[in-house]
Amino acid sequence: MNTKSMRFRVSMWYTSIFSFAMAVLFVSFYFLTQQSLLSHTDAAIASHTDRIIDIIAQKDGNAMDSTFVNNSQAFAHQFTEMPGMVLIIGDPLGKILYSSQSLGGNEAVAEELLEKSANIIKPTFVNRSIGTSTVRLGVFPAKRSNDVKTLVIMGQPMDIIQNSLNALVITLVVVYIGVFILSLLGGIVLAGKAMNPVAAMSHQLKKISAENLNERVPNPITGDELEELSETFNGLLDNLHKAFARERQFIGDMAHELKTPLATIKSTIELTLHKARTNDDYKKAYADTLIDVNRLEQTVKNILDLAWIGAENAHTLKGTVDLSRIASDLQEIAEKLATEKKITVKATIASGVVIEGAEDKIFRSLLNIIDNAIKYTPSGKSVSLSVKKNKHHAFFVVKDTGVGISPDEQAHMFERFYRGSRTSRTVGSGLGLAIAHDIIKAHRGDIQVSSKPVQGTTMTVVLPLAGS
Repeated sequence: MNTKSMRFRVSMWYTSIFSFAMAVLFVSFYFLTQQSLLSHTDAAIASHTDRIIDIIAQKDGNAMDSTFVNNSQAFAHQFTEMPGMVLIIGDPLGKILYSSQSLGGNEAVAEELLEKSANIIKPTFVNRSIGTSTVRLGVFPAKRSNDVKTLVIMGQPMDIIQNSLNALVITLVVVYIGVFILSLLGGIVLAGKAMNPVAAMSHQLKKISAENLNERVPNPITGDELEELSETFNGLLDNLHKAFARERQFIGDMAHELKTPLATIKSTIELTLHKARTNDDYKKAYADTLIDVNRLEQTVKNILDLAWIGAENAHTLKGTVDLSRIASDLQEIAEKLATEKKITVKATIASGVVIEGAEDKIFRSLLNIIDNAIKYTPSGKSVSLSVKKNKHHAFFVVKDTGVGISPDEQAHMFERFYRGSRTSRTVGSGLGLAIAHDIIKAHRGDIQVSSKPVQGTTMTVVLPLAGS
């Protein structure tokens, strides 16, 4: 398995988290079991000690010193039913008054425990090693009839409890290893099932190229992030397919626009050079050539504007632009463009409207909008433009009386290479409005469109005033 794959990492995360949770659970279970066993042991020790304390409470000091040991069998009988139990009675000074069994070299352990427990007021339980065994010892305060304080130590071997805990540890370790192996295998299987749709998408995406953008990744229909991812990929492929189609159309249009003027220029020059010409013939040839050169220049400008819009400096614009002066210049150009179609151009331009940005780019974008309005306005109609402002924004409004734009086409009119259904007879590449829109956006502005078919179109360019 590839250790860098998402499937491996998901399975490792799943196994690690599950194993950690099981480890915490098992450790908690062990300590709870240990505490429960110790609690039961302490309760048993306390139960047996209560009778001893009652007997001690009836003894006076002398009896405790002399006859108590002689009557030790009475005490021994209290715990003969529990083999291995230890009974030690002593005073707070560490002196052992009675022991149910020989302590041998472990008397120091008992004496030390008596001294440390001299001031206790309630039972205390500790573990101590006596001989080769670990004993659970309970220390209980008791008083004789003459109010002399006595300490009772009752102990029970921990061998059975410890053996039980050791067996529990072995069982838990074996179970943990089994659970770990099962969780690892389960993690690999679950990760595989979870990542299979992603692998299928990846496999399908590798097949997709510019030649078959109509292919789509499979939709797992799971209602989760994987389905959302597949829909996102398919949406991206839809956009790429449309973009490639429009780009092919654009390349075809550009090739046509470049081919026609170049062919015309070539034929004009060849015809002019074929034989001697008069000055008027040369002037006419130059005039025809200039028209085609202007068309080539327009095409090159479109390409350069697209490159500028994509550059980083398009969004770091500085400098001021007198929008009122630009609008006056555009009015003159609009009148020249409208002369051939006998379109009337009207203008209402407020003075002193200043914005920030690149003057040549602003001029270019507004000219594209005006040129578009005149192109799609029938002969004999009118086009109006106006400039106004409010407290924070400038407004450049172009209104035509042309064919209008349907609501469906308005959603696409600023897309690159897009040409509406009513533009088939109009020369163009589908870039003019797209370039204008992107330039305005780069200047933190917007273009608003209001249009109805056959009733004309109003396009309003909104730009922030300088310093606003």
